[in-house]
Amino acid sequence: MKCPLIIRGAIGGLVVAVASLALAATNLNSSKSNAYRLTYDTTLVSPAQASALLAELDKIGPADEAKLKSWLAANFKRLGIQGERIKLISVRRADKASPTLIMLLANPGDESAAIAVSDEGAPGSKTPATK
Repeated sequence: MKCPLIIRGAIGGLVVAVASLALAATNLNSSKSNAYRLTYDTTLVSPAQASALLAELDKIGPADEAKLKSWLAANFKRLGIQGERIKLISVRRADKASPTLIMLLANPGDESAAIAVSDEGAPGSKTPATK
């Protein structure tokens, strides 16, 4: 009788350990710092401006493409970004589990290169182009 009791205790302990790890993983994945990924033309946005933009986006939380494009256009000036120089604002999301990719580009022709740099699964060179 002691053997089944020990086995039951061990199985119960494993279930509790796996459940606690699953809860920790869920908390990490729903962190707002994982909600957005920003790819930008360095002639348009500085690293400090990009950080400020991402911090503001974290405050508004997850949003759909239309809301994000509208919010971005309305807040560029406040963040010190010259919105009139941005020729392409692209918002993409592969699925609900992945971060939303926002691309701010001066040349719409750079979109495929921006996707390749920002998406590890996309084909193409991962080295950012230099001028």
